Amino acid sequence: MKFRRIELRNFRQFYGTQEIFFSTDSIKNVTLIHAENGTGKTAFLNAILWCFYEIFTSNFKDPKSLLNKVAKSEGVKSYGVSVEFEDDGGRIYLVQRAFGEGGQVFRIFEVIDDSYTEVDKANSFINSVIPKDMAKYFFFQGEGIGKMSGSRGDSVVKTAVREIMGFTIAELALKDVRNIKKEYQKSFSNADKSGVLSKVQNQIVSLQDSIERNRKQLTSVEASIALYESKLEEIEESLANSDSTAIKHIHGLRVKIESQLSREKQLLTNSQKEKRVLVTDFATTVFGYKLSELALDFIDESEFKGTVPAPYNEQLVTDILKESICICGCDVKPGTDAFNRITDMLKQAADPRLESRIQKARAQLTYIKNDAAKAKSRFTTNIKSLADSESAIVNLKHELEELNVKIKGVQSLEDIQGIEKERERLRRNLKEEIRSSERARSLIKSEEAELVLKKSELNRLDTFSTEMNKYKQLTDYAEKVEEALNTTLSKAEKDVEYRIISKVNKYLEYFVRQDYKAKLNPATFDIRLVDRNDNIVPESDGQALLLSLTFIASLIELSRERKNAQGQILTPGAIAPFVIDAPFGDLDNKYKGHVAKAIPNSVEQVILLLSSSHWEGAVEDNIREKIGVEYNMVLEESSDANNKSLDSITVLGKEYDTVRYGQMIDCTVLEKVGCYV
Repeated sequence: MKFRRIELRNFRQFYGTQEIFFSTDSIKNVTLIHAENGTGKTAFLNAILWCFYEIFTSNFKDPKSLLNKVAKSEGVKSYGVSVEFEDDGGRIYLVQRAFGEGGQVFRIFEVIDDSYTEVDKANSFINSVIPKDMAKYFFFQGEGIGKMSGSRGDSVVKTAVREIMGFTIAELALKDVRNIKKEYQKSFSNADKSGVLSKVQNQIVSLQDSIERNRKQLTSVEASIALYESKLEEIEESLANSDSTAIKHIHGLRVKIESQLSREKQLLTNSQKEKRVLVTDFATTVFGYKLSELALDFIDESEFKGTVPAPYNEQLVTDILKESICICGCDVKPGTDAFNRITDMLKQAADPRLESRIQKARAQLTYIKNDAAKAKSRFTTNIKSLADSESAIVNLKHELEELNVKIKGVQSLEDIQGIEKERERLRRNLKEEIRSSERARSLIKSEEAELVLKKSELNRLDTFSTEMNKYKQLTDYAEKVEEALNTTLSKAEKDVEYRIISKVNKYLEYFVRQDYKAKLNPATFDIRLVDRNDNIVPESDGQALLLSLTFIASLIELSRERKNAQGQILTPGAIAPFVIDAPFGDLDNKYKGHVAKAIPNSVEQVILLLSSSHWEGAVEDNIREKIGVEYNMVLEESSDANNKSLDSITVLGKEYDTVRYGQMIDCTVLEKVGCYV
């Protein structure tokens, strides 16, 4: 979409009816509005937000006092804003929001040949043009947006990414589906007259609630871990780059030892795990070794000498006597010498079952005896590894304590003790959060396994009534929808991590002097500058603002790419004007110039509200050829100038007032100073 014009009627500083026509040219796509501080830049931007969504930027003062003060003193009770725009298909619409004696009115009309046809469901329509959640990123308050990095930037970035990707409706739907599923589960339990099935169902619900709580807790803990790690990296960087040679040297040694300590702790953990495996694998060998020696001695093979060897065993002899025929074919009749001799053989014949058991016992005992040597070697190596790691950890901790004492004793850095205390606090908190995350993961894994068992138990029970079966199927359907929503959101979030940071770095590669790039922490969505060695760079105010601007520009670009996104879950993106109020405050001239040149190339329509301090110099040099229409906000004061200076700006060699004294009323007047399309 593109804005065509805006009309303000008794809105804040703008007395009476005032109008601006925006540039809709595809090449000269910038509408520039000159406005010194206090003339109405912020009010102008918020007039559009109020007209579309009845919302304001966070730094907009007194949002309940929108009626122009002069108009109010004259008895006027109404005010309003109208915005005319054309959509991507060339259709023209007029959005009107007004407040009067009858209350507030919000209407949208389609304009066809000066004919106005009202659009039904105005709020839904305007959200289809630019979703309300995305609006704040198209209407950029440079002095109020805050940082996109650091301790508070993470929530800004995560919220922005989710909103620009259209997560809001999907997340609301996910919440609704979970509530609906619980209602089905409750109805299922109520329909169970026996109480057997409802008991299992209630256990399932309880497990699902617990898993959801623990996942939220884990997400919170992971965000805290990332935050502590980020803050620690900043401290490490400040110590490593300290002006004090002593501090740099000691801290360098400390980092090296801490790295060794971390490795030794990991080796100790590995050895402890190996010890548990050895106990499992060789428990029989270790505890049965002495028994195997005694048992093998006990089994005396001489007891079996003279017995009929297999296959001439007890079963064979019994079969010969039963059939009265020897294996050689001779008759074996009772009373004969052959019969008596064969009968005597039963006294010495071996029981095949006993013989089999003895052979198996001998094989197992022999295995235990032979395996003992292997077990002894493995245990000896493991015990040595455990002892070495434990000893190394003790020594390294002692060295660290000495270095900590030394670094605190260095006086060349006044606040070194405070930094060290903060470092120790962060490291303690980090360890505790890591332990909490491990506990949460373990608990979630255990509960998920139990949940699978409970669901299987419920499915095995075949005493469902017709009503219960209905609610069971509805619950299953709800879970499938829930899974589809979760999968889509998770996949989209991972995808946007790469796409956003790739776009930000595309801008930074051109803007930033140093060899820096942006890095996104996926746990917190905190965006930071890092050097070529991946170390976090403490940003200056200018770099922080530059990072914010490039992030916003990347979001708008991503939203444009998602305009025609298909699917039933995520809201499509939007193409909208980029309205920017005071974006260049902390940037130096070079950065200002780079950003000013890049922004019109990344969006279809730009509306810039700039004071002379932002405009003059690098910004004008880099953006002049992109300006289609140019306006000036003039502050008119009824008081006399007295000793006040008569300020002005120069546009293309011509001077224009920015303030006038001795006027009829106090207000801001919008005056066109140039049209180049």
